[in-house]
Amino acid sequence: MPVEVKGLVETQRALKELAPDLYKQMNTEIRSALKTIVKDAQSKVTPNVIGLYNWQDTGKPVVSRTPAKTMMAPNLRSFPKYDPNVIKKGLTYSLARGKRNSAGFISFYRLLNRSAAGAIIETAGRKNFNGSPNSRSNNSNAGAHFNRSIQGTYGGFKAIGTRSQDRGRLLYAAYSRDQGRVTDAVFKAIYKAESALKQRLRLAA
Repeated sequence: MPVEVKGLVETQRALKELAPDLYKQMNTEIRSALKTIVKDAQSKVTPNVIGLYNWQDTGKPVVSRTPAKTMMAPNLRSFPKYDPNVIKKGLTYSLARGKRNSAGFISFYRLLNRSAAGAIIETAGRKNFNGSPNSRSNNSNAGAHFNRSIQGTYGGFKAIGTRSQDRGRLLYAAYSRDQGRVTDAVFKAIYKAESALKQRLRLAA
């Protein structure tokens, strides 16, 4: 979930070279803003998902129903268990420069849901709320039950855009509840540092 700012590359470069103190202060203010979203999302993580008690992490090894990892499928892994502490830890942010996307934009400030279980809570049911027709489960209603249980515990999707992928239950929901305040705070921090740098350069001229 990136925040895009045009011209930020030039602003960051100038701040790093000419006013590292302003650059540091800007990042401190941006971190503070992003943390409010992260903390809100973390506060919504529940001890368990009602109706999915078998998903709870009990410390026992997970036996996957899918085939073992092979040379043909080296990235295959077993389904993650639900551990609220792991999910909370995976809700975080980044100020690192990301890769250029298909639209040509580069993200700098991102909210991240890093854990596999957290990503499932965030997105389960986006495409097929009643379950995937390609499911390998012996129970044809397992997908629908899984999604409905998550929905019953975490509520419905909250949207931050018009696309189906702009909906979620953790970070997306927290960002939606914030109503743009964190975005305003990020822009304010950038423009504040940029203005302070311009003033210094004028005085030094």
